[in-house]
Amino acid sequence: MHVEHLSLKNFRNAVDSEIEFSKGVNVICGANAAGKTNILEAIFYFAAGKSFRNCKDRELITFGNDKGSIAMRFFGNNAKTKMSATLSKSGRRVIKIGESAPLRMTEYIGRFRAVIFTPDHLSLVKGSPENRRRFLDLAISQSFPRYASTLSEYNRVLAQKNALLKRGNVIDELLEVYNEKLAALAGTITVNRRKYINRLEREAKIFLADMSGGKEELTLSYQTQAGDLETQEEIKEKYISLFAEKMQYEKDHFLAHYGAHKDDFSVVINKKSARMYGSQGQQRSAVLALKLAEGELSAKLTGEYPVFLLDDILSELDKDRKEYILSRITDRQVIITGCESEIFDTEGKIFVREGKIFQ
Repeated sequence: MHVEHLSLKNFRNAVDSEIEFSKGVNVICGANAAGKTNILEAIFYFAAGKSFRNCKDRELITFGNDKGSIAMRFFGNNAKTKMSATLSKSGRRVIKIGESAPLRMTEYIGRFRAVIFTPDHLSLVKGSPENRRRFLDLAISQSFPRYASTLSEYNRVLAQKNALLKRGNVIDELLEVYNEKLAALAGTITVNRRKYINRLEREAKIFLADMSGGKEELTLSYQTQAGDLETQEEIKEKYISLFAEKMQYEKDHFLAHYGAHKDDFSVVINKKSARMYGSQGQQRSAVLALKLAEGELSAKLTGEYPVFLLDDILSELDKDRKEYILSRITDRQVIITGCESEIFDTEGKIFVREGKIFQ
């Protein structure tokens, strides 16, 4: 899979830009705040349906404008595809494939796949559970689009439950309806997350052992309030029981404290928590292994490598880790920002100055 062309109109600081990409390594060069990361953000938008910066669509539109748009042509699944997105300050968003009618997320997610790696991901091991869940859910959704639909429905019902709890004077019968829906959805989510974690561990284990010369063994431990139960039905029944037991607690605290939205996973190196006991070097190596494993797993599940988007990541790594990651991404499209362009022997160099593109 590779991106061929990207158009930006009133997107961040790009008023009107057209960019061509090569199949191999593409290096985006420019000063700080020139707009390099905005290019990766636009590309990844088509993989996730949202910014990897975790911001609202209206924040992506150039200041002083009511609308913005991005369009991308890419090759994947043995065909060329054009995707476009129109963003509005009002919050209305339209995503299309070709000249199709506006699509729901479940209709376009997974058509284009990308692995994003930013300096923020270096805190994946020691950061918050929310960051690890976001990483996990985005990765699963790209390879299994129906998972995104289940997750969206879970979040919708969870928001309804929280709204009910915050109002106080809760009607127990309505709360039980929400709890039953959440329990069923949590069963599906937990099973899918655990399966993916097991697959991810197998791939990441190989990368970390390779990086460390066989000295470090990585394991991933999935943590859920449903315990070690494995089937959807068992997990559903566990949550129904847990929700009933904790109903008064949640009513007293006006918030849903139990469910799949509290899941997490931990990274373990040589049988010790990487978050608690790992050195900074070990933690960074573990994150590198996870991101490389994400791409490898995507290729095995879908039949082709995703596009790799590296945002100013090489400047954050030491010489050995920089050389390692570069040695492992030579057979796929890579789009890199904020690095020393002279280290790459490639024609795919893109220069950005104040949102304008020079090729």
